[in-house]
Amino acid sequence: MMMFLLALTFAAPPVEVKPVEVKAADAKVVDLILEDQFSRRQDLAANRGDVVVLVYGDRRANEACREYGEKLQTLFHPTAAGLQPAKARLAPVVPLLGVPAANRSPDAVIIPVAVAGSVPNLVKDLIRTQIKKASPDVPVWLDFTGKMEKDFDLKSGQVNVAVFDSMGRFRFKVNGTLDKETGERLLQVIQNLRAEAAGLVK
Repeated sequence: MMMFLLALTFAAPPVEVKPVEVKAADAKVVDLILEDQFSRRQDLAANRGDVVVLVYGDRRANEACREYGEKLQTLFHPTAAGLQPAKARLAPVVPLLGVPAANRSPDAVIIPVAVAGSVPNLVKDLIRTQIKKASPDVPVWLDFTGKMEKDFDLKSGQVNVAVFDSMGRFRFKVNGTLDKETGERLLQVIQNLRAEAAGLVK
């Protein structure tokens, strides 16, 4: 898996990145309900049983977040490579070692989130329309409340990542461009949480 790491990092992080990791004993369930570009309700709780990775950023980070999310999707779902986004998001996750072949391995669900902030309804409609054109098949969660920045912080113009375990508890975040070491740590955290969800580790 680490063979993909270089594609998931950036050569020269412009600022120091300090990831935050929360141990299971200290983790708390997060209530996160947003909407997508189709005005559909999107609830973090709907993904219980899987590890959820929110890749989020403001308008200046749209393209970087999209690219990073697609690379993460391909990393954990290799058969997604080369597929159209709608099909790529349905690709199976790499099975975990130790999980019987007949059993389902917990997924790593990669979700894009666009942080738009508090804007008038007319601007919300414009943002939805723009995102529909850019992503007509894959839901993009929209944050019009500032919740992502308030609860998980945000570095403007850069990729931000928040990771939740299979119980919906916040476990890890990175705010800002990832260097090699931080990228490795992110991938390991996701794999560890998948193993935890499968009962392979305590």
